[in-house]
Amino acid sequence: MCLGHSAVIFLAKNSTMTLPMTDLTASSIYPALVGHRGARGEAPENTLASFQVALEAGVTEMELDVRLSSDGQLIVLHDSDVIRTTGLRGNVHQYTSAQLGVMDARRNTPGWHSPTGIPSLQEVIDLCGPAIRFQFEVKGANRIVLHQLAHHLTHMIHDQQLQTRVVITSSHTGFLRMIGTMAPDIERGYVCQHRYLQPTRRAQGLGCNWLIAHYSLVGPALMRRAKRRGLKVSVWTVNDLTEAERLAKLKVNSIITDFPTSFVSHFRRKQRYGASEAVSISG
Repeated sequence: MCLGHSAVIFLAKNSTMTLPMTDLTASSIYPALVGHRGARGEAPENTLASFQVALEAGVTEMELDVRLSSDGQLIVLHDSDVIRTTGLRGNVHQYTSAQLGVMDARRNTPGWHSPTGIPSLQEVIDLCGPAIRFQFEVKGANRIVLHQLAHHLTHMIHDQQLQTRVVITSSHTGFLRMIGTMAPDIERGYVCQHRYLQPTRRAQGLGCNWLIAHYSLVGPALMRRAKRRGLKVSVWTVNDLTEAERLAKLKVNSIITDFPTSFVSHFRRKQRYGASEAVSISG
């Protein structure tokens, strides 16, 4: 996901305040918070540094983009080429995983203190540990590449028994059908930005478990349709806490944000306040 980011307000990404850990997923009041490409607004996107920032913030889920290197390794990169994040030229499939790993992928994050490479998917999974859930997004490509990627990705998920922790997402309907045939036990999510595509109907028709919807699509009517069709809803990319509050009231399942530090802090405070208020009333 990359378009239509909402305005950033009330952000405290430079705050040093430490809050006690609270599992937001344990409450039905608030949605899960998902780090977009790790913590895209706070660190170089889709790097180990970015995922580390999101982990320290306390997210329970990560969203990231999966591509194939020239040596057939699953790597984590949004664009089809490396220029925006590294300043180097060339398509990702022209480089090996080792070559990508030693590039400096902080070009679009001015002021970041140290070099950080383009990681393999395995490195990200290992860093995040066994408690984190993932949305693995796959962008469109030619059918041969998509088939290779689908094979490698489903093999990794099965080999490491990650089925309960992973949703494979895409706006490419052919790829989603491919995954459904190849690995029906892995959850899938249809990524959608435009209303004319009839998001809930298409997601259901593809056999998806999730609708990964742009925030501008999500209102009471969409949530009613999603519930009727048995779909869970994850919303991207939300960087405005007022918008996040609106979505939480609609009971979306998760919110994807570039700024996990401020978002997690905000919802933890609200959860603690709600709990203390309930105790006060009952007492």
